[in-house]
Amino acid sequence: MTISYSERFQQKEAVESYDVKEYATGGYAARIWQLQQPVIEQIFTDFRQARTSPTRLLDFACGTGRVLACVERFADTADGIDISANMVAVARTKCQHARLQVGDILASPELLQNNYDVITCFRLLLNLEPEMRGRILRQLRSVLREPDGRLLVNVHGNSRSLRHPAIAWRRWRERTKKTGVMANEMSPAETARLLWENGFRIERKFGFGILPPGFYRTPLRQATFAADRFLAGENVLNDLSVDILYLCSPR
Repeated sequence: MTISYSERFQQKEAVESYDVKEYATGGYAARIWQLQQPVIEQIFTDFRQARTSPTRLLDFACGTGRVLACVERFADTADGIDISANMVAVARTKCQHARLQVGDILASPELLQNNYDVITCFRLLLNLEPEMRGRILRQLRSVLREPDGRLLVNVHGNSRSLRHPAIAWRRWRERTKKTGVMANEMSPAETARLLWENGFRIERKFGFGILPPGFYRTPLRQATFAADRFLAGENVLNDLSVDILYLCSPR
C-alpha cells in the first residue's frame, strides 16, 4: 500500500531517521544543503536590502526546521507550519524565534496569516500526491503579498538529471516488490507549468547536484562533491541538476 506524504512522517521513528540519517554528515542530502544554504542566504539578504518595510516569512512544510533555522533571522516575523507534530517537535529545538504550528492548511486555512512577503517550501512538491500539488500552491498563492512577494520552492528529483536511471529502476522495483520507497520525479518543464497554472512566475532558477547521488557512497565522493560545488548555482546546467531551486513571484 502506498503511504501518502501526510502519513509518512507521523511516526517518531520516521522523523528521527529523516533528521539523522537523511542528513548525516558527509551524505548526499547534507552536501546538497551545504551548496544550497549560501545561495538561499544571499537571496534573503538581497530581498531585505531592497525593502524598507518589515519582512514576514512562512516556511511551509517546515519539517524538522532545517531551512527555517537558517532563514528566520532574515525576517521580522517567521511562521513554520507542518502536518507532523513529531517534525515540529524537532524544529522547536532548532528555531529560536519562529512561531511553529501543527496542522493542515487545506482543512484549517486559519493557520495562515495574510500577506507573507516570502514563503519557503522545500522538499514538498515532489513528495506530495500529484492531485495535491496544485491545491497547496493555490493556498500559498492566496496569502503571498502582491506584487513583490516571493516563493522559494525546490524540486529535489529532476527527471532530466543523471539520477533518472536509478529512479526508473527503483520505480520498477516498487511495482514488483512493494517496498514503499518513494520514487517521484518532475522535469523542469512540468514544474514550470505547475507553478504557472497555480499563480506563480519563475524569476530565477538554481541547480544543485549534477552527478548521480550514488557517487557519494563511493570512494569518488570527494571528487563528486568538488564537481557539484563547481557546477552549482545559476547557470546553463540548471535543467540537468538533480535538485532545482525556483525563485517565483505571483503572477
